[in-house]
Amino acid sequence: MDRIRNAVTRARHTRDAGTQEAPKPGPTPYEKVTERARTAVKPDTVPSAEVPIDDLALPTIECDFDRFGTNRIIANEQDPVLNAYRVLRTRVLQKMDAEGWKTLAVVSPGSGAGKTVTAINLAIAISSKAGSRATLIDLDFYRPSVARYLGLKDFPSVLDFFEGQSDFRNVAVRPQLSDVVLVANERVTRRGAEHLTSARADEMIDSAVNDFNSRVVIFDMSPILGCDDTIAFLPKVDCVLLVAASGDTRVDELKEARRILGKANILGTVLNKAPSAFLPNQYY
Repeated sequence: MDRIRNAVTRARHTRDAGTQEAPKPGPTPYEKVTERARTAVKPDTVPSAEVPIDDLALPTIECDFDRFGTNRIIANEQDPVLNAYRVLRTRVLQKMDAEGWKTLAVVSPGSGAGKTVTAINLAIAISSKAGSRATLIDLDFYRPSVARYLGLKDFPSVLDFFEGQSDFRNVAVRPQLSDVVLVANERVTRRGAEHLTSARADEMIDSAVNDFNSRVVIFDMSPILGCDDTIAFLPKVDCVLLVAASGDTRVDELKEARRILGKANILGTVLNKAPSAFLPNQYY
């Protein structure tokens, strides 16, 4: 009898165990890999990929390279002035990267110091470095010269944007200068300070930095002495490069320019048009 009772008890236990829910299977190897890939990088930590300049879909505009030599613009890798601007480029990028700066105003005390040539050549030198896009914007509303120095024809004007006639992207072009985005101008206006303190100036800066994925945005500004355009705009930029001309810029002009710049972040001062005998390392 005990053997029969024990057999019935074992059968009942076996039947009850069969009716219990079976444990869920663990994730497959594929599911494990997929989950790790999904959670490995948070969306806000994904680095932004570089945008090739072709993907910006900007119109290409031809430069007149025959005029580069006359205008002291870097034309090729064998240009003797390229090394000087590469040194300037390295110093500028090191300082701006260290501070997290993106926007640079190139200024001078008065006219004729060579600030436009410096702005153009610095943009070319920066863009020749892999992964370093430079956006160059002509904001000298008294004597706009960037387009003239590059020999450009039939180009849109940044004033079309400030006057509400065009979007900012529609006034930007791609010149034949490596990885450079250019916003040029050919018109004179006496409303520069008004434009440069407007909300459109903020939109211009944001678009140049973010939409164009620029490492540096260079603004060619009006001379500091004699007009208020540059003074009005400086609070919007990260830093300033001051250009003085050997034999042209007077000491009192340079001191007054430094005083006006006040608390602006002066990246450095470039001595332009220096006699070659005064330059170091002539062997190189």
